Amino acid sequence: MTHGTLVHWREWGDEAFAEAKAQDKPILLGISAVWCHWCHVMDRGIPGDPVHTGVYNDPQIAAYINEHFIPIRVDNDQRPDINARYNMGGWPTTCFLTPDGELIYGATYLAPAQMRQLLPRVVEVWHNEREDVLAHLRANAQAIETPPPDTTALDAETVNNTVLTLITRNYDRRNGGLGGGQKFPMSDVWALLLARYHQSGDTALLDMVVQTLIAMGTRGMYDRVAGGWFRYSTTPDWSVPHFEKMLEDHARLLPLYARAAQCCQLAGKHAEAETLLGVVHSALEYLQSTLLHDDARATYFAGSQDADEHYYMLSRVERAQHAPPFIDWRLYTDWNALMVSALLEVSVVLERPALAELALRVWHTLARMCVQEDGCVVHSLIPAEATFSPATLRGLLGDQAALAKASLDLAQHLPELRAEALSLAERVLRFAVQHLRAPNGAFCDTPANENSKGLLRVRIQPITDNSTIAEALLTLSFLADAPEWREMARQALAVFAEEYRRYREHAAAYALAVWRAAHLPDEIAIVADSDETLARWARAAHLPYAPWRVVHLLHAERDASHIAARGYPVQRRPVAFRCKGTTCSAPIFDPEALTASTAA
Repeated sequence: MTHGTLVHWREWGDEAFAEAKAQDKPILLGISAVWCHWCHVMDRGIPGDPVHTGVYNDPQIAAYINEHFIPIRVDNDQRPDINARYNMGGWPTTCFLTPDGELIYGATYLAPAQMRQLLPRVVEVWHNEREDVLAHLRANAQAIETPPPDTTALDAETVNNTVLTLITRNYDRRNGGLGGGQKFPMSDVWALLLARYHQSGDTALLDMVVQTLIAMGTRGMYDRVAGGWFRYSTTPDWSVPHFEKMLEDHARLLPLYARAAQCCQLAGKHAEAETLLGVVHSALEYLQSTLLHDDARATYFAGSQDADEHYYMLSRVERAQHAPPFIDWRLYTDWNALMVSALLEVSVVLERPALAELALRVWHTLARMCVQEDGCVVHSLIPAEATFSPATLRGLLGDQAALAKASLDLAQHLPELRAEALSLAERVLRFAVQHLRAPNGAFCDTPANENSKGLLRVRIQPITDNSTIAEALLTLSFLADAPEWREMARQALAVFAEEYRRYREHAAAYALAVWRAAHLPDEIAIVADSDETLARWARAAHLPYAPWRVVHLLHAERDASHIAARGYPVQRRPVAFRCKGTTCSAPIFDPEALTASTAA
C-alpha cells in the first residue's frame, strides 16, 4: 500500500505489530479516505503552496518515519472499526501508538513543519518517558461492567422532547441547518422533525425541515451541473462545499427529500414540493449515471467520488474535457443496503417501479456476495474478486443492522421476495444477537476477538447503530409475530436512557427509535391471489408518509396458515385491513381507499 508516497506503509495486522515489537518502535497510524482532500494534501501537497508542500512525499520526513516508526495506513471506509477508535476528529487522522496499539498522541492534518517538530518528540517520549506513558495508559484501561437497564424507565416522550428542544435551540433560522459554522446534512435530525410534524401538526417543524433541505439542494452544497450532494458545507449558508460525494449521504437524503415533498404538497407548499422533487430526480440521475455498476455479475453503487474543487467549478461543457474525479468502486455493504431501502421508498413516491427493481438487484448482490451462511455480513469487497481472506472485516453492527433493515423493507414492498427476505433478515439479526449483544442488552460494534490489536480490544456500543438495529428488531417482531424481538430492541435502547443527552442532536435517530419502540405501528395486512396484485396494493399502502408502519403482504395460497392464525375474513379478495394492535378496520377492497385510509 504505497499511496504514492515515500513512506513504507504497512497494512494493519499481526505482521506490522510484531515488527513494531521486535524493533521496539512506536507506530505511526495514518487514517485516510480516497475522497479526502486534506489526505491527498498530506500525501502530495498543494502545488505552489509554500506551507502545504506534502508530508509523506518529503524525503527527509519520510526517511525519518521509515527509520524510527512502523507506519501503518488505514482507509476509513474499509476499516470503520479502526476509525471509530482512533479518529482524532477528522481526516486525515495522524496517531502515534505503542507497539501494542495504545494511543500515545493523536492529531488530524499536520503540515510538514509541524510533523518535523513532532516526530522527534514522540521518539524521545517513547525512549525516555515510556514508563510514565504506559502507566497512564494502564490507568485509563479499566473496564466497567453495567447490569441490564430497566426498560420500563424508557420514557419516549421525555427523550423526544429533550432531543427536539436541543435541535430547535441550535437551529440556524437564517440559513437552515444546525449551528453557525460548517454544516453537515444531519439526515436523522430532519427525519425526526418530519416525524414529529406528522404526529403533532406543528408546521414550524416542517418549515425547519423544508428550509434546510432546499438550502442543501439549491446552493453550493449541491452539484447543480451533474447532480448529487457534496459531503458538507464549510460555510453556514451552504455556499462553499467540501467537494467529495458520499453514497451514504445520498441514501439517507433521497427518501427524506421525497417524503418532505409529500408533506409540503399536503400543506399547500406546492412550490417547495416541486423544488424538493426536482432535487430527488437530479440526485437519482447522478447516482445511476455515475456511481451505479450494473451487469450480470453484480449490481451495486460505488462508495464515493473524490473531491476536486477545480473540476466541480467547471460548466458541463468544460467538465466534458476533463477526466472526472476518482470513484471508489469498492462495494460497501451498509451503504448499499441503505440505498436498497431508499430506492424502495422513493420508487413509491415517484411512481417509478423501475427503482424498486433496481433495489432488488442490489439486494440480490448483497445477499449473494456479502452474507455468510451463519448470517455474518462482510463489510466491503471488490465484486470482480469476491473472495474473502481471514483478514476480511465482517460482522460489524452497522452492516448487520443496515442489511437487516433493507431485507425487511424489501419484504414489505415485493411480495415474491417476502419469505426469502424475511429469512435473510432473521439470519442476519440472529448473528448480531449471538455475537454482538452485550450483557447489558446493547449491541457492540464488532464481534469479540481476543487477538484484536490496540484499541480494537475495546468493544464500543454506538448509539446510532443500536438505534438502527433496534428498529430492525421492532419491525421483525411484527412481521414475524415474535414479541421477543421487540423486547430485545427495548433493552438495547434502554441502555442509553441516561446518556443520550450528551449526544445532543446526534441522538435524533435514537429518539425516533425510542418513539417507535413505545408505540404500536400502523399495521396493514393485504391478502391477494397473485404477487402482481399484492405489489400494486403494496404501493398503495406505502404511498402516504407514515413514520411507523408495517405492511404484511400475504399470498392467499402461500401464506394460508398465517392468514388463518390472524383470523382475517378473506372470502373476497384482494382485501386489506388496517390494524393497531388487536384492533382492525373493516375490510378495504380498493387500493385507492387503502391509500386514503393510511393517509388519514
